[in-house]
Amino acid sequence: MSRLLYNKAIIDKLSELVNKFPEQRFGQLLVNSDIIHYESDEREDVLIIDPFYEESELTWKRMCNNKFCFNE
Repeated sequence: MSRLLYNKAIIDKLSELVNKFPEQRFGQLLVNSDIIHYESDEREDVLIIDPFYEESELTWKRMCNNKFCFNE
């Protein structure tokens, strides 16, 4: 599958999740669907992991393994 198709699949799933969980903020949806990650460092500061260089295929595969996105 091409990058374009993965991007469209990600957007379609996000659109579905926006409608399914209208009470969630957009950032919450991104974190809950594993698009955006965060972790704490030794000082307990929150570090956001930037997916800028990540291929869309990897993002989509992570979403597919996420129960928030696909709770079947």
